[in-house]
Amino acid sequence: MAQDTVITSKDNPLIRRYRRICEDKRYRNTEHVFAVEGLRLVAEALQEGRCASLYVTEFAAAKYAGELRDGITKPVIISDALGKHLSETEHPQGVFALCYQTVMSFDSKTLRPDGRYLVLHELQDPGNMGMILRTADAFGIDAVLCCKCCDVLSPKVVRATMGAIFRLPVYQAPPPQALSLFLQEKGIRSYAAVLHQDAKPVTALQLGKGCAVWIGNEGNGLSGDAVNVCEEKLIIPMPGHAESLNAAMAAGILMWEMMKGGEANV
Repeated sequence: MAQDTVITSKDNPLIRRYRRICEDKRYRNTEHVFAVEGLRLVAEALQEGRCASLYVTEFAAAKYAGELRDGITKPVIISDALGKHLSETEHPQGVFALCYQTVMSFDSKTLRPDGRYLVLHELQDPGNMGMILRTADAFGIDAVLCCKCCDVLSPKVVRATMGAIFRLPVYQAPPPQALSLFLQEKGIRSYAAVLHQDAKPVTALQLGKGCAVWIGNEGNGLSGDAVNVCEEKLIIPMPGHAESLNAAMAAGILMWEMMKGGEANV
C-alpha cells in the first residue's frame, strides 16, 4: 500500500472533494458516489466491489494493510492529522472511502409477485433509516422502497446500516399512488402500518410472500394518501401503556411477521 506522497493539506482537491461528498447530497448525486468511514464498512465495500477510491492515514495504512488490500492497489495516503479532520466519529480509525452509489431508481420489473417489500414513506430520521435497512438485510427482505425519505446515502445513515447498504436492494420509489399501482400489477398486497381503530392486529394476519408493508413518518405516521392506496390497515398490538413504537422498532416487528408467513392474506 505504498505511496510516494502523503497528503497533509485540507485544501488538497481530493480532500475537498471527499468533504463535499460527505456534506452535500446534490454533489453525491452528481458524482454518483458516497462517503464511507471505518474499517468494517470500507472492508465490506471492498468485498462487494463498491469501492471507487480509498483514503487511509499513515497509521492505518500500516495497521490495516491486510484488510484493505483487496481490490485497491493505490490508496490515497493522508496524514494522521488530516484523518482526524475528515472523520465524523469520536475515535477515528483513519480509513475512508468513496463508494459507488447503491440506491437505485425504481423499476417495476424488479418487483416479484412472491416478494416481500418494505415501503418507507417520508421517513426522516437517519438513525431510524439505517437501523431499518440493517434489519431488512438481516431478515432477507427483498427490497426497501423509499418515497420522500431522508438521504439514504448520508454518512449517518450509512454508518447505522452496518454494511447493509452494500447488500440490500434499496430503491427511490415514485409517489404512493403510482407505486401502489405497480405493486397491484404484480399481485402484491399493500398493508399500511397505522394507529387506526379499524386496523387489524398484525397477529391476526399472515404476512408473507406477495406483500408490501408501508411505514410512515416518525412523528406523523403514514399520510392519508399513502394509507388510502393500501388494501389493508394493520396495527401492532400494544397491551402496555405506550401509545406507539419507534419507527425502526415497529418496522423490525413487522418484517419479522413478514418472514414468518407463507402466502399473504387476500
